[in-house]
Amino acid sequence: MEVWAWFALPGRRRRAARSGVCASLPGAQSPCRRGNEMAAAEESASLWLEAHDDPLAGLRSFPACMALADLHGDGDHKLVVGIPRDAGGPRLTVVRGAGILTSLALPEAPAGLGAFGVTPLGGGGNLGGPGGAPALVVAAGSALYVYRNLRPFYKYSLPPQPPHPLERDLWLQAAQDQIDPLMLKEMLEDLRDKAEVLLTARSLRLLALPPPELAPFVALHKGRPLHRQTVVTCLGALPRGGPEGTPDCPVLGTEDGDVLVLDPEAFTVLCKGWVPSPPAFVVPRGPGDGRCRLALACRDGTLYGLHRTRGRGRVLAALGSRPVGLLAQDGGLLAAAAEGSLQAFTPQGRRLWVLQLPGGVAALAGGALPGRGLGAALLALETRELRLYRGRTLLCVLRTQDVVTGLCFGRYGREENTLIMTTRGGALSIRMLRRRAELGGTPGCPPPAPSPRLPLPPRTRLFVDRALREREDAPRMHGRFQRELGGLRLGAARGLARALGGGAAPAGGAPPITLTASVSREGTQNLGSLGGDGTPRCLGPYL
Repeated sequence: MEVWAWFALPGRRRRAARSGVCASLPGAQSPCRRGNEMAAAEESASLWLEAHDDPLAGLRSFPACMALADLHGDGDHKLVVGIPRDAGGPRLTVVRGAGILTSLALPEAPAGLGAFGVTPLGGGGNLGGPGGAPALVVAAGSALYVYRNLRPFYKYSLPPQPPHPLERDLWLQAAQDQIDPLMLKEMLEDLRDKAEVLLTARSLRLLALPPPELAPFVALHKGRPLHRQTVVTCLGALPRGGPEGTPDCPVLGTEDGDVLVLDPEAFTVLCKGWVPSPPAFVVPRGPGDGRCRLALACRDGTLYGLHRTRGRGRVLAALGSRPVGLLAQDGGLLAAAAEGSLQAFTPQGRRLWVLQLPGGVAALAGGALPGRGLGAALLALETRELRLYRGRTLLCVLRTQDVVTGLCFGRYGREENTLIMTTRGGALSIRMLRRRAELGGTPGCPPPAPSPRLPLPPRTRLFVDRALREREDAPRMHGRFQRELGGLRLGAARGLARALGGGAAPAGGAPPITLTASVSREGTQNLGSLGGDGTPRCLGPYL
């Protein structure tokens, strides 16, 4: 029987066939055991049904450009893949079943895509069409492209940024014939290489031209204003909170480090922030209560936190290398680093644990475990392995023919728990988790040892009385302490001035000073006595 026939069978026959296939599955026995990777891979492979394999699909993508969505509101979820590089240019491909449903050309390489249940400008219905179907939002270049029923519906362009002052002065001098086009090109190259300035698209096109075409290009742009258009680097979603079905807010990260949260109805900027490095991944940090709390993994290997009340992001943690993925699961953050580590953090940035992997990480995607509602992490390694983790517990291991670069887990067609993979060579692989599969697992690292308790003494009656007295008379006690401290400093300064003015020298054989102090009462009305033995004559008046 064809492996893809699982999607074509009626409901009763499909359940009967599936129950017959799954009768030999192990019960609660863990499929992955440490120290025996081959046996673990064989047991893990028995948990999945190979629905479809197409080595010539030509789908080279990554998790940020893959999504499962019900585009037409008929309950049939389709796979949407954004392909940055292809023979015919960037394109958007929709896969249904075992074949490609449609393919749309994109003006620029996509940086991310997602399905948003947004409303059109001015309200009045759902943007995705009848049945509550979501709209498809694709971030490519310096714009967001909104598709309704797989047709272009709306385009949102990022606001232009002012160019660098030095670059603007160079173009102004070239327009006034103060410098020739060849000198303009050399100075722009120095500005880009030595000063590390982000040039505008016009300057970059000038640098790519041969010398004979420089003069016509400069003459063509004389008198035209110079603008620098930034580029979208990542796309995320921020829950707004409220009743079920409330559309999420698109979140954009740009090459300049700007972070924009857009209104899904009018596509206006709700709040804006900035981080020192271009963000690569953005996820919500905390519940969706409208506070615009975000976590961003940037190219410099740093995890930043952003809040709407602070325009500049603060450092949460350092990953140690380039980030490969960032997930928000179970009230925390899960980040994968390229050197081969999986790290968990609290929303405030405190590192919970670090799991070292047997190879570098190529892709990271999230999903929900069947019947449990718990988040899981799918990691594709450079060693041609696919690992499923629940926290730091390894659930299963899958061997692949090529390095997996794109991952997606969820509902595909009308089947739940479908795993979709795209490889570095462009192959497409679809697998379904068996309904009776038992995901046990072994912990990836030993649990942390409990921290020892501090030997705190028990609270006595005297301690409680003093604490209450300090709480009630804190202002007066602090004021009296400051006055006495000022008097002590003044007396010491006067004694030092008197000793220096009289030419007194320190006595080398003077006996040491022995001080004894006792306090009979504490609080605002205290009584203390200070006694000294072997006191020098110069300090006698101050004791």
